[in-house]
Amino acid sequence: MAIPYNSNYDLTIPFSDVSVQILLSSSAIKFFTVPGDETKNYSVRFSYTSTSNIFVMLGNSLSDIIAIPPSVGVGTQQYNEFRPGSDGSQRYVKGGDIIYFRTPDTTAYVGLSLRSLN
Repeated sequence: MAIPYNSNYDLTIPFSDVSVQILLSSSAIKFFTVPGDETKNYSVRFSYTSTSNIFVMLGNSLSDIIAIPPSVGVGTQQYNEFRPGSDGSQRYVKGGDIIYFRTPDTTAYVGLSLRSLN
């Protein structure tokens, strides 16, 4: 059960009881499956250092492959974002969604926390 989202205090939120910390290594794909079923809605916050190159993708099956853009080209994969939330924004996910993580860096840490919206 994720703690409910509450915006009564300006920019103040409680600690989440659904938090994940992931160590990524070069080009390895890691994933997290959002708890619950599609009737559960969550706000997700991502955190990482400002120098980490982290791609985060919302997928719907374990067969989805998160791509890292080529060094001489442009990546255009749907739902694949570079450091989402680094501007302080949050994302919306549903129970059962799969969130994929990948970095071209040697190592990088990423954290995420969920807050229930219903």
